[in-house]
Amino acid sequence: MTDVDRVVVIVFDGLRPDVIENTTPNLHSFAHDALWFTEARSVFPSMTRVATTSFATGHWPMTHGIVNNAFHIPELVRGSALNTASFEHLSRLKAREPVVTCESLGHALAAAGKRMEAIHCGSAGAAYLVNHDVAALQQETFSIHGEASTQTPQTVRRIVSEYGPLPPQDIPKLASLEYANRVFVGSTLTGDVPDVALLWLVEPDTTWHHFGLGSPEAHSVLRAADEVFGNVLDAISRLPGRTTLITMSDHGQITTASEVDITAAMQADGLPASHLPGPEHRLGLTRGSMSEIRSLNGDSGLCAAACDWLMNRDDIGLVFARDDLVESLPGTLPQSLVMHGHDRDAELYFTMRASDETDKWGLPGQCAFISDVELGCGIHGGLNRYELTTTLIVKTPDGRRGRDASPVGLVDIAPTVAELLGVRMSAAGAPLPLFEPRAALHKVEVASTSHAGYSQELRLNLIDGRAYIDHGNRLT
Repeated sequence: MTDVDRVVVIVFDGLRPDVIENTTPNLHSFAHDALWFTEARSVFPSMTRVATTSFATGHWPMTHGIVNNAFHIPELVRGSALNTASFEHLSRLKAREPVVTCESLGHALAAAGKRMEAIHCGSAGAAYLVNHDVAALQQETFSIHGEASTQTPQTVRRIVSEYGPLPPQDIPKLASLEYANRVFVGSTLTGDVPDVALLWLVEPDTTWHHFGLGSPEAHSVLRAADEVFGNVLDAISRLPGRTTLITMSDHGQITTASEVDITAAMQADGLPASHLPGPEHRLGLTRGSMSEIRSLNGDSGLCAAACDWLMNRDDIGLVFARDDLVESLPGTLPQSLVMHGHDRDAELYFTMRASDETDKWGLPGQCAFISDVELGCGIHGGLNRYELTTTLIVKTPDGRRGRDASPVGLVDIAPTVAELLGVRMSAAGAPLPLFEPRAALHKVEVASTSHAGYSQELRLNLIDGRAYIDHGNRLT
């Protein structure tokens, strides 16, 4: 790859690429003069903190260990799942074991004498995971949630002293976008610019969750995020030397069509399960458009009953079992197919049933969900193609322009940044083909299984010895 002086990464949290043309004119114009990877994919679960860590490390959940946005560790957090959005919960985990169980782009940069600075508008946990050893590496992460919510509080103090008090967290998060714009353009991209400059915009994800994908509020916040992007483009044009700009999202979103109280339904049928487990519960659940089912006492004996219960419901989508349990749980797919296999993984994961039907705004993708958003609003976490398809557009000096439909994923971004900067990095992903298209043709692998009237399939894209999740469906 052609060396560059710096890499700038802009994240539009949750942005579906199919809305770009009609909502974000600056980004749409940029895409016509850059290389757009039209088949880029997220990870499973298609949740922000899982995706963040895959982006930051170049590895899948089986390696980095952030296996869900929330997951039960009963000996560490009682009465609920460990919430990876919580700085306090991650600090508790760090006191016991490494939060992320592999190195990240931050480590590779530090080893080469280079540095990374992140301006992060999302949750405190996501800001933590974008560079999980940031303090030890003497790099910087700014969290918009303040000094108590970042490993580098001195960065927050410096920024607040220059740009004023942190903004309110009203939704839509227009104030957060405006503040981040001033900080990133006025500080990060001015003077001694870091080798990697990351701006993580929390929109449109937050507004889609609260108001829906095609709502007036969504259009307003997308225009505001696009204005920030335009200002970043102007700032980059004033920088000396050679700059690569990567514009991306971590996942997409689809619209909720029906709500299901899984905890109440399982308990009504005699299964001792809860998302807020007490002493009487043997199975831990999580919530959203997917969930784990985890034995809280190490006894997997209830897994067969849980699988039968799931597969007999019309509102359940795909069901994955830990690889060592698959043979004893007919109808399940092995978790290794979705790049899981970490010690932290639960016995079972399931998604709520999804479809490609259009919502009231004409956007394809709907699903049942367990909780966390209002009915008719946006959600993500599962394996629907519109949850998994991400925005990934790259412009680099001497690089290709146009569209590339080869399979790529979040795990490819960190190794791309490393190679552009001449930095060695170990990763499961591979550098993106920015200068020459990949010679290898990709193949599609379909994994399917059925049991007692229930059937499901998962589609994977294979290229150069790597697999990327394409999408999955319940069939019957």
